[in-house]
Amino acid sequence: MDPLSDILTMFTVNRAIPIRFESSGPYAMRFGPYEHVKFSAVLSGRLSLQIDGQAEAIEVEAGDCYFQTDGCPYRTFNSKEAAEFDGTAYFMANRSVDGIVRLGDGPPDKVVIGGRFAFDEDGVTWLRQALPPVIHIKAGSPQAGALRDTLSLLSREVGGGGPGETVIIDRLADILLVQAIRAYLAASAPQTSNWLAGIGDPKLGRALRAFHADVARDWTVASLAHEAGMSRSSFAERFRQRVGLSPLEYMTKWRMARVRRALIDTDQAFTTIAERNGYQSRTSCSQSFKRIYGYAPGTLRGLDREVDGAFDDMMPAMA
Repeated sequence: MDPLSDILTMFTVNRAIPIRFESSGPYAMRFGPYEHVKFSAVLSGRLSLQIDGQAEAIEVEAGDCYFQTDGCPYRTFNSKEAAEFDGTAYFMANRSVDGIVRLGDGPPDKVVIGGRFAFDEDGVTWLRQALPPVIHIKAGSPQAGALRDTLSLLSREVGGGGPGETVIIDRLADILLVQAIRAYLAASAPQTSNWLAGIGDPKLGRALRAFHADVARDWTVASLAHEAGMSRSSFAERFRQRVGLSPLEYMTKWRMARVRRALIDTDQAFTTIAERNGYQSRTSCSQSFKRIYGYAPGTLRGLDREVDGAFDDMMPAMA
C-alpha cells in the first residue's frame, strides 16, 4: 500500500453522511470548534469562509471545494450585513428527512454539500501536522478536473435517497479526500517539514512507499537510502529536512501507530502484533510504545500493567 493510502485507511474512523445546504437571501452563520476534518463544495452561488485567527476571508465560488483541518471556529456568510446566528444549532434543528437543510424562502441561490471525516486522536495529529488549516481548490485550477467528476457524482447522491446511498457517499468521500490532498501537493509543496512533504519528494517517496508496503521488514537507514537511490548520509539529512524526523524516528512512530490500532481493533496477541510491525521482541516493542505514548500497550485492553508472558496469554480472552 502506498503511504498516503496506508495512513488514511488506518486513521479514518468514520465519515458523517454529507449534508446538502440550500439557501436564498443573505445569511451569516458561525460554527464552533470541531474534532474532525470538514469538506464542503459549492455547487451554485458563492460564499465567504472566515476562520478565527485569519485576517482574510476566503472567497468560494461555484465549483470550488475546500477542506478545513485545524478545528478552529469559523463563520460562513454571503453578506457582511446579515445578522449572525449559530450554524450548528440551525443545521441540527432544520435537517429534513431527505438530508437537506434549507434556509430562506424561494428558490435557492446557493447550494452547498459538505461532510466530515472523523479520525482517531493519532490520525488528527498526523493530518494537522501535514495539512494547512484550509485547502481551497478553485474550480478553474488545473487540479480541479478530477474533483469535479467526484463532486458531480456526490451531489447526485446526497439527499437522493437511493438504495445504497450511504455506501456510495462513503466511497466518494474517500476519493474526494485523496484527490484534495493530491491537488494540494500538486499546487504547492508543503511549507513545513512533515510526512506529506516526504511523500511528495521524488526520492524520499520511493523509500516511504517501500517501507509502508512492508513494515515488518528489518529496515535500516541504509536499506531505505538504497530504495531512494541515495547515499546513507545524504538520505538521512534530506529525510530529516523534509519530514522533520530521522528515518528511524519515523519508522518507530508509524509502527507504534499501527500497534496501537491493532490493540484497539483486534484481539491479536501482542507478540503477533509486534512481529507484524518489525519487532522480534515483545519487550522492545512495549518499550517503544510506552516511549511514544506514555503508557503501556496493555492499557488499551484494560490491563494496568504488563507481566512477561501474562500479557500475551490474556490477549485471546480480551475479545
